[in-house]
Amino acid sequence: MNVAVIPFLAALLTVVVETLILAAAGYRTRIFIAACALINLATNLTLNAVLSFTGESYVYVLYLAEIAIVIIEWAVLRLVADHGRPVRPFSWPSVRLFLFVLLANLVTFILGSWLFFFAYF
Repeated sequence: MNVAVIPFLAALLTVVVETLILAAAGYRTRIFIAACALINLATNLTLNAVLSFTGESYVYVLYLAEIAIVIIEWAVLRLVADHGRPVRPFSWPSVRLFLFVLLANLVTFILGSWLFFFAYF
């Protein structure tokens, strides 16, 4: 596999998988799906760009960035989670959304790790 294609495959994988997980959790409005796809595309491409410059501190930056990404995605998606209206922070709907965003990011982190492993080894 051409290694130049990997960041684009990772972004596509992230957008599709995380959007499907959140849709399966009941977040199915058009505005939520669009926001989910856009924020995932933005965070994934940004993460891949940042990681391309990290050198030996790759793993540390990756873990810290993933934590930041979960928080950023949750904060953005919380604004449109209730049929286009914001959800109060730390209410049960907000906590539920956070847990699903965390789950979706864990799944795509594992899938992305496999993609990286099979592409480079």
